[in-house]
Formats: sequence, C-alpha cells, structure tokens
Amino acid sequence: MIRTEEKIVKDAFRTLVRRGAATESMFVPSTVTDEELDAFENSFDIRLPALYRAYLKAYCYDFTVMCAPVPLDGIAHSGPESEKGLCWIELFALPQKEPLKNLYAGMESFRKICTNRNLVNIKLDRVKHFLPIGDWDGPLCIDLDQTDIQEDDPATWQICRFDETVFDWKDAGYIDERGRVTGERKFPDFKTLLEIYFGGKYDKAYERQLKACGEEMPDYSFYIHTR
Repeated sequence: MIRTEEKIVKDAFRTLVRRGAATESMFVPSTVTDEELDAFENSFDIRLPALYRAYLKAYCYDFTVMCAPVPLDGIAHSGPESEKGLCWIELFALPQKEPLKNLYAGMESFRKICTNRNLVNIKLDRVKHFLPIGDWDGPLCIDLDQTDIQEDDPATWQICRFDETVFDWKDAGYIDERGRVTGERKFPDFKTLLEIYFGGKYDKAYERQLKACGEEMPDYSFYIHTR
C-alpha cells in the first residue's frame, strides 16, 4: 500500500501532465535517498515535513518557474465569485545530479541574509524554522514550526514568503505582535500549493471567467518554464 504522502505527490505530478502543463519526459524518478535527506536535516538542525520529504523522493526535474490561476485577493478569498489571475512562482529544480544542491543553496542564502547585520539582522534562532523551497520575488518558505493549520485562519498557515527587497521585517509585517517571525502567509500548507500549481485547483473557475469576458482559453503548455 502506497503511503498517503507518496500518493498525494505522485497524483500531483500525474495531474500536471494531464492538464497539459508538463510532459512525462520532463521528470524522472528521484535519485534522492533517505540518507541524503537525513544529512540535510542534520546540517541545518531541522525536520522536513513528511509530504515535502515524499516530494523530494518522487521525481527529479529541471523546470523551475510555474504559474497557475489563483484568487487575486489571496487564497483566503477563494469563493466562486472571486476574480482569478495567473500567478508565477519558482520552485527549486531537482536535477538528477546533485538533486539537493539548490535546496542547500537556498537554505544557506536565506540564513545568511537573515543574520547579516547590514540586511535583515535577525538572530539565527528566530528564523531557523523556515525552509526555503523556492522563490516568489523573494524566498518562498515552509514554516516548520507551524503545525496546527486551520484553512480559515491565515495566521496559522505554513507557506510564506519574504520580499527580496524588504529588510525591515517589522515594518513589513513579517514579525507578529509577540515578536515571532511569520513572513507573509500565502498558502495553508504544501499540499495546498500542490493542489493549486500541480493540480490546477482554480483552472475551471479561471476558464469560466475568461469565457464570460470573451477571452481566449489558456494554453497550459506555457504554464511551466525552465531557466
């Protein structure tokens, strides 16, 4: 029996192909091992979420930039009447050779920027629970400390971003009233991100919106770019 996390990830990749956004030739079975993931965790004193760990062990791929329709006012306002628009994000590529190199580089860069006295200037223990998984005009991260996730309460969400041009995090609202670093909350969790960017959660609503406006239907083959 396939573990739930593995099934979620494999279904996400299959749906990405079924939507026409990717082809099966764009990814191959992952070369990442449990030993390599254990070493990564030990290097940064963290524990990867089970779903993200399964994601890293599923496939290797070279594409990075992806888009999908999302509610323009944010995921918290995702009702049928909400306006949808294409939003681009970048996930770290997982090449067959040294598949975790981008993950290592992302973590090292994030921590360096955060602790640099001339930039964000925050102590490491206040940001060590963030795992960068890509870029959204700045680091896109999983908040590893956020485990009690409630979809109707963005304050509890796990996926967040930090604008690359912003270094005063308090003024930007990246630090809450208790002094805890939160970033800008974007998605409840990594599963939600997969549902939107791989599974096309809002594809049909976006198509209906385009049709109502007399616009052309989307070409899903342009939803993925490589750098």
